[in-house]
Amino acid sequence: MNQWQRRTLIVLGLLLASCTRTVTITEYPALDWSANVQQLRDSGCEGQVPATCSELLALGCDEAHGPAFYLGGLQPPVPIIECIHAGDEAPDPVYFRQPNGMDTRYRTFVVYQDGTYRYLIQKSDFQALYAPVESPEEALSFAMALTGFGARFDLDPDADVEYLVDAIAETHVETTAEGYLVQLFDHAHQMGCDEHAFYAVQVLVTPEGQVREVGRQELYRSYACFDFEALRLEGLALVD
Repeated sequence: MNQWQRRTLIVLGLLLASCTRTVTITEYPALDWSANVQQLRDSGCEGQVPATCSELLALGCDEAHGPAFYLGGLQPPVPIIECIHAGDEAPDPVYFRQPNGMDTRYRTFVVYQDGTYRYLIQKSDFQALYAPVESPEEALSFAMALTGFGARFDLDPDADVEYLVDAIAETHVETTAEGYLVQLFDHAHQMGCDEHAFYAVQVLVTPEGQVREVGRQELYRSYACFDFEALRLEGLALVD
């Protein structure tokens, strides 16, 4: 390799380095997701619902799992269960839903309160049960449950994506004069395989249990395939 070729390679390397954005990740302690399933596990009803869990079976729950949103901060500590029905018809069309995707089974949420199980699918019912919001941990649970956005603690500055920002903070909660500011993440996507945008989203949670998106920033785009949507609470919760 002659001197001109070496200089050319050096220049190309510098150009590539200048085009690669270096991102700084601010890390925060990850959530303890065991809170989502511990009471259900202790009851012996987790997974395939056995005959001993007759109340859940009576509601049409063939399987019982923890929800996709975090329960650890909620007060009172009333557990929420994702109830899955394997039959061809919904046991109660008012409460059961079929999320988009390849898994077409009916689903709803069930809460265990005062010694009995009951359906819960509306955001307003969730707010009535758990408000007021009195801690950062509870604000995180509210923000995830009422928006459907997710928590992230595994962001990699060296991931094989083209970052559009210089710095990203993982999921955390800040106390403000208005309540709690929660950092969450949203994969804006439709079903199927495509390039999807990935956002950091700031959600304000008030002490009264109202939630409002107050900021959004695109972090990167990546090609991904989605064939299932998680069950979500329904109804109006985000306010302007």
